[in-house]
Amino acid sequence: MPRPARAPSLIASFLAGALVATTSTVIAAGDDDSGGPTTTWLTVKVADAMGTRDTITWVPTGAFASSAEVRVPRYPMTAIEGKDTKELALNAVRGEQVSAQLAIASGKDLDDVKAKVGDLTGPGGAKLDGDRTRVRFVKYVPVQRSKSEVDWSATIDQVSSAKEVSGDRNPDVVGDPLEERASVDVPAYAAQPLWFTFRIPKGARPGTYKGTVRVEVDDDTQATYPLTIDVADATVPAPADYRFFLDVWAQPETIAQAHKVKLWSKEHWKLIEAYNRDLASRGQKVINTTIVDNPWHHQWSLGTRQSQTATPYSSMVGWTWNGTRFAFDFGRWDTYVETARKAGLGPDIGAFSMLAFQDQEHLTYTDTRTGKTVYENVELGGDRWREAWGAYLPAFEAHLRKKGWLEETWLSFDERPISTMTVVRDFVHEVAPVFDDRISVAGSISTEGVASNLSVDWGGIDAMTKEKVAERRAAGKTTTFYVYGSPAHPNTLSYSPAVESRMLPWISAQRDLDGFLRWSYNSWTSDPFNKPVHIFTQGDEYLIYPGRNGPMSSIRWEQLKEGIEDFELIAQLRAKDGGDGATLTEALAKATRDLDGRTKNVTDIEAARAAVVKGLTS
Repeated sequence: MPRPARAPSLIASFLAGALVATTSTVIAAGDDDSGGPTTTWLTVKVADAMGTRDTITWVPTGAFASSAEVRVPRYPMTAIEGKDTKELALNAVRGEQVSAQLAIASGKDLDDVKAKVGDLTGPGGAKLDGDRTRVRFVKYVPVQRSKSEVDWSATIDQVSSAKEVSGDRNPDVVGDPLEERASVDVPAYAAQPLWFTFRIPKGARPGTYKGTVRVEVDDDTQATYPLTIDVADATVPAPADYRFFLDVWAQPETIAQAHKVKLWSKEHWKLIEAYNRDLASRGQKVINTTIVDNPWHHQWSLGTRQSQTATPYSSMVGWTWNGTRFAFDFGRWDTYVETARKAGLGPDIGAFSMLAFQDQEHLTYTDTRTGKTVYENVELGGDRWREAWGAYLPAFEAHLRKKGWLEETWLSFDERPISTMTVVRDFVHEVAPVFDDRISVAGSISTEGVASNLSVDWGGIDAMTKEKVAERRAAGKTTTFYVYGSPAHPNTLSYSPAVESRMLPWISAQRDLDGFLRWSYNSWTSDPFNKPVHIFTQGDEYLIYPGRNGPMSSIRWEQLKEGIEDFELIAQLRAKDGGDGATLTEALAKATRDLDGRTKNVTDIEAARAAVVKGLTS
């Protein structure tokens, strides 16, 4: 889980297994988080922003095509834009998804709010099935304001504004999860966005399709909008065929915890499959696994040592020691890989990790003579470390050869400095040289010479020049970038401007990188809907939420998906033109010209994408 080297600060104490912040405001927001304003002044402000106490619907940003690139505040404080929009228009290509949103608010409580999308009729009577459109409801979660010992991380005030977060601090909330339900009740003086995801079939005939969108309140029509979707003669490939290298780190333990099932039970494996399918729908290229217990153990201030995730990762490989030698059980590890492969993940397999994260090196194993679990500190490169990993690596290699997975498996590391990575590289070359070119590192560009798969942090992204990327690509190496709790912009935090998630793949394209890495997909707290923060900036530890029977998506997860689709179209234009022509160069510059989503013109990406599609189809 990428984190830069830093000196600890004594802002908060990490004691008794919990982070105790010196200043923290956490507002509970359970199933009744849709409650209306709790103060008169806020009600008056929202009424002023609405311009009426009657029920209104509107298109955020005023244009349906860019409406999904903003977060709608629960309690609008400035004049609402988009109330006068009468028609909805989208542009699409075959095989992609397109998101958009409408919002509704009223001076009275609204019951059973929902939207229906009719069939769209196109050229020669061709149809787009309205039932293929998913309508979800933006759910609001509390904003947890805390200052912890990780004070290098971006704060809410650096990241967000009233465009994303609203309330009176009791509560302050932000819209992020996308809840799947038949309808939603909306309290007076609270905005409720309805999130539309249109899926364009690969076989759709190019042309203009027309239909309607109807918003209903208690089975009565509140608003009807004519809808037009222009489908261009271009196609986004299936996620399994994406060129974009997406590496998002999933955690199986929190899935069991959130869904209240036994770890590694039949029910747990079924849920893992559901989350894997979600990752596969984004083109996830890596099956990330653990080969040791708690690879993200952390040495905090005050001498405390604890995982940096609320629930520690456990090893998928069983380690035993009989007093003479180590032995390894790969059964669970195999099942995890096979389950992920079945869902369409991969082909790469990441194995975390021969090196501890921000902590002393250690081994965890079962002593078969006593049946007890042993946690043993060891010295990097020392005799005991060499004994343990000298046994593991050849056994791992032999097992991978037997399974036919050797060529796709990587030894993975997180933010280890070049000094320790050099020790590992030399040792790997000594005992298992087959892995020499199968080392993956998320961290500093200083490890570029060690890592065949390197994801550089934001601080080093400028040093990873296009020439260096091209040189690595020619050598068969992969180069991506990542963000974590920093920088403030661009990012994928819970209250990051939505457009920034869409922009990240454009940044990869502009810099000619292969893709993007993010920890973590789902390292939740015990209750991410009510207590969303463990240690780091809200949303740093997860991109999605636990739903009823699997993942609940988020605004940022959907926007990242659509940015990846943009990347695929950019790659096609590059192939067509044999490089970056004037059209693409201008489009890339426009899409990434302002990295701070609070001030960014959200039409930039739509305009840039339109130019790319025109270049493909002209």
